[in-house]
Amino acid sequence: MPNNIIAQCLNIPQVRFEKIVHLPVKVTEVHLTLKSETFKCSECGTTVTETFGSRIQRVRDLGIFENKTYLVFYKFRVQCPRCGVKAQAIPFAEKYSRCTVRFEELVARLCRLMSVQAVAELLELDWKLVKRIDKKYLKKEFDRIDCSGLKFIAVDEVASKKGHNYFTVVLDLARTRVVWVGKGRKEETLNQFFEEIGPTISKQIEAVACDMWDPYLKSIHKHAPQAKPVFDKFHVIQAYSRIMDKARNIEYRKASKKDKEVIKGSKYLLLKNSDNLKLDEKEHLDRLLKLNRRLTRIYILKDELKGLWMYKSRGWAQKHLNRWISMARRSRIKVLKQFAKTLDSYREGLLAHCRYHINNGILEGFNNKIKVIKRVAYGFHDDEYFILKIKQACSGTTYNNIC
Repeated sequence: MPNNIIAQCLNIPQVRFEKIVHLPVKVTEVHLTLKSETFKCSECGTTVTETFGSRIQRVRDLGIFENKTYLVFYKFRVQCPRCGVKAQAIPFAEKYSRCTVRFEELVARLCRLMSVQAVAELLELDWKLVKRIDKKYLKKEFDRIDCSGLKFIAVDEVASKKGHNYFTVVLDLARTRVVWVGKGRKEETLNQFFEEIGPTISKQIEAVACDMWDPYLKSIHKHAPQAKPVFDKFHVIQAYSRIMDKARNIEYRKASKKDKEVIKGSKYLLLKNSDNLKLDEKEHLDRLLKLNRRLTRIYILKDELKGLWMYKSRGWAQKHLNRWISMARRSRIKVLKQFAKTLDSYREGLLAHCRYHINNGILEGFNNKIKVIKRVAYGFHDDEYFILKIKQACSGTTYNNIC
């Protein structure tokens, strides 16, 4: 192949092509000479003329056919008037990198689709190098996300590994993208988010979709007192499901040996929507409800509670909530009466859905994406890298159906 054609294929104008060397292990070396007029300081980018000793540099580049390809050239030390003696800047590779910029971009693109280990095996690289390249590009793109114009946000936590190792995730509902992730789920964690976006943006937030987690609510009230917490259906019913299971366990302990056989294994029958039950599950549920009046009442009140989110009028929603709380208090079921007391104290957040039609549904969907990220990577030991991968996976598109 003529030298000028090879030079054109390289698409690196700052070098002169010298020769190609094919090694026996499917490796190709492209030997180059850097043009002297391109000598620059690697620290400040100043063009320099005075150089010192050099050494051979070998840099990984995009492959030629099935061969791994390396660019081989002499790298000089230069005398910079500002920085002193420094290494020469390489126009097609970043400082300290042993890969070209375009090769690193390939690695970063592949890491969007594959695990770090899979990319390392495909390109025959060390997995630590792949992770380092991916993390570098993620930091460039997602380290600082534009939070201007925030009006409606959702806040939830996600676990990074087994045990109580949580991260707080903040979602911009208008643009369906994660704008912030912080380690922990304490009040101080969400305080950090508000401190980073500043008081001006904090005052623009109108509503926050979240669960009834007091540390989050305290932080919202402290930094964005004008923002209305909106408790979505998913988290409230999830909390009620835990109450149902507590009541089922209490009834099981009190039941006779014969009745225990009916109550046993009924946890998910009570939690499932009736439309999703199979025929044998419906028969089991019918026997359970005929057997125990307390569980029947709790089961009926579950569907009644779901009806709260059907109302668009605050007045009618308030009447429905008052009626539900009254029925729960008259039930004589201790755990249910305690839950009714909890809902009564959080009624403003429960009724706020009538004004702000927002919820954590999108964020729950993103949580499934995050679980996939963890599963593909077999867990993360680098919290900063995990946060960046969350932002990458959950950068979404715009929609405006909020109010």
